[in-house]
Amino acid sequence: MSPLEYALLMVAGLLTATLSGVLGMGGGVTLLGVMTALLPAPTVVPVHGVVQLVSNSTRALGLLRNVVWRVVWLYAPPMVLGVAAATAIWSGDKLVYLRPAVGLLLIVFLIVRRKAPKLRNPPRWVYAALGLVVGFASVWIGATGPMLAPFFLRDDFEKEQVIATKAACQALGHMLKIPAFLFLGFDFLEHAPLLGGLVVTVIVGTLVGRAILTRLDRERFVGLFEAILLLLSLWLIVGVFV
Repeated sequence: MSPLEYALLMVAGLLTATLSGVLGMGGGVTLLGVMTALLPAPTVVPVHGVVQLVSNSTRALGLLRNVVWRVVWLYAPPMVLGVAAATAIWSGDKLVYLRPAVGLLLIVFLIVRRKAPKLRNPPRWVYAALGLVVGFASVWIGATGPMLAPFFLRDDFEKEQVIATKAACQALGHMLKIPAFLFLGFDFLEHAPLLGGLVVTVIVGTLVGRAILTRLDRERFVGLFEAILLLLSLWLIVGVFV
């Protein structure tokens, strides 16, 4: 990797972590795109998993008192089952059609959400089903943050609760990737300089994002959240064609 490519990844790590620190999403998918352009294909997902584990853990720890733990405990066990089930039947097929399908479903959800207020406060059991589905889909889709996002933008959650609870759930998912890639023989130590630099930049970016979040009122936060989610949905749809 050239010094310029390394510098670009550090800047991308800082900016994308700041975005996720403010809105709780968008950064992971964007960073994945940058990594795909600059890193060898076999390196992208393992390195991205470590960086996103640190990024989400930093967000969750920084807003620890805002984590709605009853949602996390409902989400986590089915997510583990979903990952295990997908791993057991995985055949190497990435099932790329799932990405545009998820994008379309998210757009429909955003539209219906404005027409049906009940969708803004789904029952708690939904998070158990969500964990199972996201855990299963993560093997094929990779970045599943957009799938989670609509279910955490609840009317009864403060903006800090939205970000903290979603980050805690995502951190658990990324944590599962580490032993999986170790089992598959990936050498994380070989990429220590890259991982070290990215870990530092995403921590700094998360802290910057948190500082911005405290100055953001809820109405603007919801508007930005929905706008970013719409853009990510469109990216999932068109990304399969480019």
